[in-house]
Amino acid sequence: MPRLDGLRSFLPLVFLGASLLTGCATRGIISDSGLSPAVRRATLASLANWEARGRIALKTPGTSGQGSFAWTQTGDQAVLRISGPFGAGAYEIRWDPARLTVLSKRGEVAVDYTGPGAAERFLDEQMGWTLPVANTRHWLLGLAGPDSPAAETVDASGLLAGLTQDGWRVRYGEYRAQGGIAMPYKLVLESAAGRIRLVIDAWQL
Repeated sequence: MPRLDGLRSFLPLVFLGASLLTGCATRGIISDSGLSPAVRRATLASLANWEARGRIALKTPGTSGQGSFAWTQTGDQAVLRISGPFGAGAYEIRWDPARLTVLSKRGEVAVDYTGPGAAERFLDEQMGWTLPVANTRHWLLGLAGPDSPAAETVDASGLLAGLTQDGWRVRYGEYRAQGGIAMPYKLVLESAAGRIRLVIDAWQL
């Protein structure tokens, strides 16, 4: 499949975020959710449906940019909507473990990959870099992915301050109470492929 050069400016932002991102490296005030760390983790791990909305900035050797995003998770299926100054307006990305589809702002199919590891194959073939897509949904919640080893660092409250997994380092800059549970609001994902910074403005659990 030929490389889709018109999509290169925004598709790394699928996975998975400049003043809006300053302070991510410094731990912010954490609102007490009233849950023990063990109960919080179990509660988040059991979540099947949720949505996060916010702002995202990307920097890699080949591209950089900022925009907004909305990630909706329903079981193993995810829908990610990306918009902003990425040169192509708004796009919608849908995927599950066996399929990835990118829709244009007119609803037209721009990319359709099927089979196990579809998202990883797409990133490798179209973008020239990879991301453990299955883990990203867990990282956003403040959890390590369940299917590969991870080194974790927790803070005095028992919340995840950072983790290293599958060649990526994730740092959490701020948590806030949402619906009685502490949720990440600022995080940074880094690897040799580049850096993604996220500010989550709203959670729906």
